[in-house]
Amino acid sequence: MDVRTVQGQLGHASIVLTADTYTSVLPELYHEAAEATARLVLTTARTTARKVRRIRLPQT
Repeated sequence: MDVRTVQGQLGHASIVLTADTYTSVLPELYHEAAEATARLVLTTARTTARKVRRIRLPQT
């Protein structure tokens, strides 16, 4: 989530407090998001490769 949303959920009066407190966890969240994206891309690539292998193209 973005810092502004976290601020609202936690009821912080200042976004500075939220940013100062939770900025340390942001790199980990970015890393987790990158890993999830990589898993999605690799899973889709494998599925697509299997489908392509099943297709028999006409010989010319």
